Amino acid sequence: MKQRRPKPWEETNRQGRSRYVWRIEGKRYWTAFYDDPEEARADATTQITEQLQGTWRDKSGSQMPLEEWIDVWVTMLGDIEPTTVGKYKYLVEGHILPQFQGRPLGSLSFEEIEAWETAITKRTSARGRPFARSVAQSARSLLITILGDAVHARKIDWNPAERRRGRRGQMRASGRTASQPGQQTANVITPAQALCVAERCVLLSGRDIDFVMNVFAAWTGVRWGELMAVEGGNPANAPLQLAQDGISTYALDWQLRELGGVVRKSAPKEGSYRVLDLPPFLTGLMQWAVDNRPDTCSCPQLDGHPACKGDDPTPAAYLFLGPKGGHPRRSNYADDFLTPAAEGLHPARQGTRRPVYVTANPWPGTPIRKGNRRDKAVDLAEGTWPDLTGHLKPHDYRHTHATWLEDARLSKVIQMDRRGHAMPGMDRVYTHVTTEMREQLCAVLEDLWDKAVEQRHAMSDRSAVPLLDAILTGRECHPERDLDTQSATRPVRRSPAREAEP
Repeated sequence: MKQRRPKPWEETNRQGRSRYVWRIEGKRYWTAFYDDPEEARADATTQITEQLQGTWRDKSGSQMPLEEWIDVWVTMLGDIEPTTVGKYKYLVEGHILPQFQGRPLGSLSFEEIEAWETAITKRTSARGRPFARSVAQSARSLLITILGDAVHARKIDWNPAERRRGRRGQMRASGRTASQPGQQTANVITPAQALCVAERCVLLSGRDIDFVMNVFAAWTGVRWGELMAVEGGNPANAPLQLAQDGISTYALDWQLRELGGVVRKSAPKEGSYRVLDLPPFLTGLMQWAVDNRPDTCSCPQLDGHPACKGDDPTPAAYLFLGPKGGHPRRSNYADDFLTPAAEGLHPARQGTRRPVYVTANPWPGTPIRKGNRRDKAVDLAEGTWPDLTGHLKPHDYRHTHATWLEDARLSKVIQMDRRGHAMPGMDRVYTHVTTEMREQLCAVLEDLWDKAVEQRHAMSDRSAVPLLDAILTGRECHPERDLDTQSATRPVRRSPAREAEP
């Protein structure tokens, strides 16, 4: 029996666009929305004819606007970290939709996506700077993922955002590396440079705690959010355990992340819970930080404790806070302190980078923070800071630390454990950290510190930073400890998400 031809009917959306809908064998079909109702009707007529002839293929997905598919795609993500959600939202709303909103999935082309990625680095951010190459690459990678899932959902036949294969090899063959042009790579610095950067940060901020914070970052390799979450209290179950005879430890169970302008505690990235062994010199510096820590942070109170603590009921005992008790933002700290300390130049303002003007003594010179109406800083200055390390980002401390451990030829398992990474393959099951590995790690880090102090002492035996001056003049900020006797067992820490597991 010949199938009866269905009669389509028109539907209109809020924007006044039309589509036609019909039923065949109890199943509902529809066209995409069109500005012209006659185009929608013609599309429906063509599809109905193909269905009756058995040659029909669903093409409605390719007409779906990109933003509608993204709304569907978001529901498919499942349980992901809030920081990842924030990153996706920034890339979608800041880069993808401004260029492709309203475009049907099937209309996107490889050529225009290539041009769009290139154009991102030529645009200026809200801070007046061109977007980094990494931002353009991240936006392109996210679009690849979004459209790749559209292919699997059979909305489109191929992924127009996929990068052309072999490009990296062609770049190398033509003399261009993957870091050219504009791609930023990690800046690995020496222990002496790390010490001097920490000293300069204090000279800029006027706060000794910045010395401890930067040294801790370089000699532990923690991420910025993990650094901000470091707490030091007195309870026996506190994350920071400063031992008198054994190896001091810091149990890294948290990080602080800013989401929507609000600072909150969250799990470390990708669940990288770990316990960090601290060499003796760092134990002394952390003891100083604990003894001089502020009462609490300046976050708003929620149920009697700072909102940044979240569900953690313990008192706030953060060590690395700003001058007003806030949690420093990575970008702000880099602009205000790390960049001028490392490069000797402040970040660009109105296209100009101002040198750090300093007095001649004591070495390396004290920054002149402000002039007055009669005398500007440049008029009062006796010199400027030279470039110390080149461009340095907070995350470069993590790359630096990993490189130090590799250069010392430490066991791979202790290196991976230090960074919070899992060993690959079956090594994850059969290789483990031993006490001897931990003692060797602490000995290597202590030796790197001693050599850094010796090199700094050779430049000048005094410092305007009281904490460093005490070290240079032999007034140690910690009692002597013998690494050979450090055999304390590291505490077993379990992630909060696994506390209920047997």
